[in-house]
Amino acid sequence: MIKSNCRDKEVQMSSVGLFAYGAAGGREGVDLGEVPFVVVDVETTGLSPTSDRIVEIALVRVDGGRVVDEWATLVDPGRDPGPTFVHHITADMLAGAPTFGDVAGEILSRLDGAVAVAHNARFEEGFIAQEFARVGINTAPLPAVCTLRLARQVLAAPNFQLLSCCTAYGIELHDAHTALGDTRATAQLLPRLLAHAPALRFPSAPVPMPQYPRHTRARTRASGLRKGEDGWIHSLLGKLPYSTSDADPASAEAYLAAVSSALRDGKLTGVEAKALARLAGQSGMGAQQVRHLHQRYLDGLRDAALADDILTSTEYRQLVTAAQLLGEPEYFADLTDPEVGTTNRAQANKQRGQRVWCSPSVSTDVRDRLTQAGFVLALNLTRNVVTAVVAAADQDNPKVARARALSIPIRSDLTLDDVLEATETPFLTAQHPADTAAVEVEVTESPTVPTPAATAHVPIQRAPQVIAGWYLDPSGRWTYRYWDGQGWTEKVSAGDGRTWSDSTALPLWCAPTTDGLVDGQQPHTLVDQIMTMQKNDIRAALLLTLRCIDAVENDSRASGHGVAPWYYERAAIILARLGNPNAEVAVLERFARQKHAPGAKPPQLLDRLRRRREATTGA
Repeated sequence: MIKSNCRDKEVQMSSVGLFAYGAAGGREGVDLGEVPFVVVDVETTGLSPTSDRIVEIALVRVDGGRVVDEWATLVDPGRDPGPTFVHHITADMLAGAPTFGDVAGEILSRLDGAVAVAHNARFEEGFIAQEFARVGINTAPLPAVCTLRLARQVLAAPNFQLLSCCTAYGIELHDAHTALGDTRATAQLLPRLLAHAPALRFPSAPVPMPQYPRHTRARTRASGLRKGEDGWIHSLLGKLPYSTSDADPASAEAYLAAVSSALRDGKLTGVEAKALARLAGQSGMGAQQVRHLHQRYLDGLRDAALADDILTSTEYRQLVTAAQLLGEPEYFADLTDPEVGTTNRAQANKQRGQRVWCSPSVSTDVRDRLTQAGFVLALNLTRNVVTAVVAAADQDNPKVARARALSIPIRSDLTLDDVLEATETPFLTAQHPADTAAVEVEVTESPTVPTPAATAHVPIQRAPQVIAGWYLDPSGRWTYRYWDGQGWTEKVSAGDGRTWSDSTALPLWCAPTTDGLVDGQQPHTLVDQIMTMQKNDIRAALLLTLRCIDAVENDSRASGHGVAPWYYERAAIILARLGNPNAEVAVLERFARQKHAPGAKPPQLLDRLRRRREATTGA
């Protein structure tokens, strides 16, 4: 924060009545007990609340002495950012940032019912009060604490600047002169000062804040990245507020594409990390949202590597490297590293039968009996594993948790001896309830699996388990549709940050395509199938075509190569036959937004889009 900490300067700055300050050791006033605190800090274009403006604001909520929430945003001041050499905020960073009026509703909601806290709070009070006045917001005085005043009562220090106070208590001040960095330090300082000060009493209790619309999302920043011992991503996440609103689908897709491009060579440079930081900040993401996208990316890598149920040493190393670079070193702890040279795809593909995974403590005898019955022992858990056999000692194993996440039925190894010896009994039937308490592993219902080896090659189809999130709309009606982890919902978006509910007559049974493949196949191999299917089941042909569109767009984002027009044209033709002109226009517009592959000839398709737009508008 740009401010003077000397006593004379503080006295000269008059209160505008926004904060009602508490006093330590006073007899009059209200004891607010366990009311939460909200620490606030601003970065500004200068020192005068009347002529200068806020360029960044952060609020950190402290409840019971513990930080429970963080929020921060850059603010467009409508002028130059002022002393960039102090707060390191440039005009480019502020381009597109929300104005104070845009985020005033968010600020009011976070101050509601709490005590405001700041270091040299007169400074924050003056600027926030002036910004509220500019947008016509009036509020009763907020109970407030100035940690600068409090420090003077309980600390013996050469001065009472935030850095000096933090040093006295052994608190590290990271990212000084960033709003989030200063609020985090003040949030740590506050409970230590309160522990050494008499009880606080306030002129009034917290008052309800006025309701004010929230017009836009925050604009965060993660500047001054350092690789350090923990890596670039650890630094990036540490400089973002803990959480903000979810990133809009278009921003999420752009960030994921940037992650894919950055990690393609198995490295993450400082330049690439800073590019990711800019994307995250421009989209208003917090650390939680960025981490969620990283995990979504890693899940996509896992699905691609295990699409054929075989994990090679090379694939394993690539997965682990990506997880380490993204600050998730244990993300693939459930995978087993195949020994170098032992994974032979040709040999592995000859193994026929349903795949069963056994936890590490399952005995060799049980494993032998399984293979003799015609089952294949899987090294790693994939969606094609029909059952996980778990010993009681392994119930906390990471792979068992992964089995639950994939909805794979889990069976105890203690019941398998009797089951395997009885050829009349279906294999892997449910445990007797009496066995459950002794074994303490999860028991779920599973499809009946045949015992004879002659029939063991018949696969059991399992619905793909894809992480919940926004994906390209398989109906073609909108750009994005929300997948809740089990199926498609009616929640859709055009990619501009707005969402709404939209139902469709199409049976959206297909899972999102995230790896550039459709059911393990390259889209171009499905052209003949689409043409044949179109004659018998036109809606099924449409769904398959849209899944191919999804796949080629994902591949295009990863490779930068661009898309070909065939699938879009085919989808448009089918939608025209189904009499759905709006969906036809949506598919054509989707094509128009894409980068086109070298040699592609889009003019005819774009002309079709123009004509359909005119027809739809005319209608």
